[in-house]
Amino acid sequence: MIKRLRARHHPMSADGAVKATPCGARLAPRPGPPLRPCHAGRPSQHQEASMRSFLVIALVGLTTLSTAAVAQDQGSGAWQPMTFHNFQTPSKTDTLQTLVWPDVIREANAYVTTELKRPLNGKNALVTALSSTYRDGSRTIIVSTALSRDCDSGANDAGAEIEPSTCPLRIVTIEDGKVLAIKTATGCYADHADPDIPAKNRNDNSYTRFDPAAGTIAFRTNVGGRDVPGCARTYSIR
Repeated sequence: MIKRLRARHHPMSADGAVKATPCGARLAPRPGPPLRPCHAGRPSQHQEASMRSFLVIALVGLTTLSTAAVAQDQGSGAWQPMTFHNFQTPSKTDTLQTLVWPDVIREANAYVTTELKRPLNGKNALVTALSSTYRDGSRTIIVSTALSRDCDSGANDAGAEIEPSTCPLRIVTIEDGKVLAIKTATGCYADHADPDIPAKNRNDNSYTRFDPAAGTIAFRTNVGGRDVPGCARTYSIR
């Protein structure tokens, strides 16, 4: 029998900032001709004109590709993997912390400081979440599920296989920075951020798909390379 794995502590996300490199330096060897040497002098007018033309063409191309990708993703109903979030670092600009899950974060903080008698030292208690964000005209729609003490995570026996936890799920509709509606339900949370989980589960995730015409968001979860039938759900946003 497959049993649920209890919630684990997730590590903080590593700093993913891209560092600047010296002119002409490559981050890693790659095939192709060597880079031209850097020149300290100002480029000629011909070179500047060529560079401007190249940049304009490149920007137009990127804009077209980005617009097409967004339209395809929203219009064709493509499945979107949910993004992982760790709320231990407080933020006044993170919509998930300020509008979607503020009460869950407060309750977790109170439990740690009051019940467990542990200081938080300016951090939040461990609450993680998965989310997807969609645009529907002037509205922003966020669907998110949070791993908290309210989840049904089942037993954690030594030989237990991993299956998703059943956790609170919220669909929040925002327009002009104001919350228009919050719908609550439950959804599956796949623990894919824990470095201690087996290799076959390191790509576990939940996925959403938005259908603007029907006003619905479909939800599914993949664990160990297979979709979990009990996690397949459809939520109305109307």
